[in-house]
Amino acid sequence: MKHSLIVRCLCLIFLFSACVVVPTYSADVTVGLLTGNNKLGEVEEAAYEWAEDNFKTTTLLVDKSGKFKNANGTELQPEDFAVLWMFYTETNTLPEPFLAAPTVKSILDYVEAGGGVFLSALALRYVVELGVEDGGDPRVFGPLGKDPPEIGVLPTADGKNHPVFEGFDTSKPVFLTSMDQAGFTSDFHNFGGTDPAGTILGTKTRGGGAGGGERPFVEYEVGDGIVITLGHHNGVYTDAKSKEGTNLRNLTANVLNYLGENSEFFAVEPNGKLATTWGDLKAASK
Repeated sequence: MKHSLIVRCLCLIFLFSACVVVPTYSADVTVGLLTGNNKLGEVEEAAYEWAEDNFKTTTLLVDKSGKFKNANGTELQPEDFAVLWMFYTETNTLPEPFLAAPTVKSILDYVEAGGGVFLSALALRYVVELGVEDGGDPRVFGPLGKDPPEIGVLPTADGKNHPVFEGFDTSKPVFLTSMDQAGFTSDFHNFGGTDPAGTILGTKTRGGGAGGGERPFVEYEVGDGIVITLGHHNGVYTDAKSKEGTNLRNLTANVLNYLGENSEFFAVEPNGKLATTWGDLKAASK
């Protein structure tokens, strides 16, 4: 009993030390980039290439059996990654492998066990497939036209002090788009007359004013994990020159880092020792 108590105390001290000494940076967060086919669209490719430059990423081809394979065809598990990012704009429906029951179950099991999931553009709708949102049917709509006004998110009272807005002035709109966007997207709008079930971090803003009730930026607590959506026209990763494009990348980095540092599958490698995860450390302290 005494020995067990000592071990638990040491584990708690180790966990606390790791939290203090090993801060989460983009380079520490492992991200699985989900795709339903071998060829990425232009916008997806730009998004995932940016992620590859800033995070430890692996592109995962998902099949209808719920398997996740890397470029070499090696099967990997969702739990191998702190965060899964699903970004899709090519058509008005998500790829069939994403919608297959085994895939949905794998991703839901992953997030309930403590993983982090980021759903962008049309993938916002995936909260319905996962069953974490039953308040309505997120709408699907087409490309943003040429020469649009600045579009972005207006932080809510719940969102203003949230880590995803670190580095932003949350007293004013955060513009994320200023050029046309190819492809399809989704958001929570006229959502059965009710708000989505998650915490709304940001509502849509267009040209600095209020939108029409769109709520693209939402956080869900699912079991021990977290899902965050960023829909509407807030995914123009092909824009690498404007301040709005910079804002989009900075906000995305904040989201991935936040999901990563709260993930049970965030890898910790203190003092060059064998890798473990926050989940392992927490379990050892119980």
